[in-house]
Amino acid sequence: MMVDTKFFGQVEINEDEILYFEKGIPGLEEYKRYVIIKVEDSNLYCLQSIDEKNIALLTIIPWDYFKDYEIELSCEEMKELGINSYEDVMVYNIVTVREDKITANLLAPIVLNIKNNKAKQIILNDKKYSLRQEIKCLS
Repeated sequence: MMVDTKFFGQVEINEDEILYFEKGIPGLEEYKRYVIIKVEDSNLYCLQSIDEKNIALLTIIPWDYFKDYEIELSCEEMKELGINSYEDVMVYNIVTVREDKITANLLAPIVLNIKNNKAKQIILNDKKYSLRQEIKCLS
């Protein structure tokens, strides 16, 4: 299937790559279907809406930059996403690029069950993480 994207023009994807956010992403609740597109020659990924080409969020895998990053999912979150094992989980963090710095939202990761493609942005209760954790170097 062909998808119009914000940064990459038209991209062909397999329908089994589509991620489904049952309640959408906070602030973007009406958009439920997304795909992850790897940005070439970098550790960046684009979370691209299937339904609206202008909805595209840059993301990272947190452990590429924050080796000690930890998340704990509640039983309710695991049930909602159909997670039976942490081996079924992939985690992304949304990145914001500003003129003077690049930050990652470590407080509200995107959690994906790679077995069924259900996804959700969760809010962590851990006070050691920030909405705007600076990333020193993107590669």
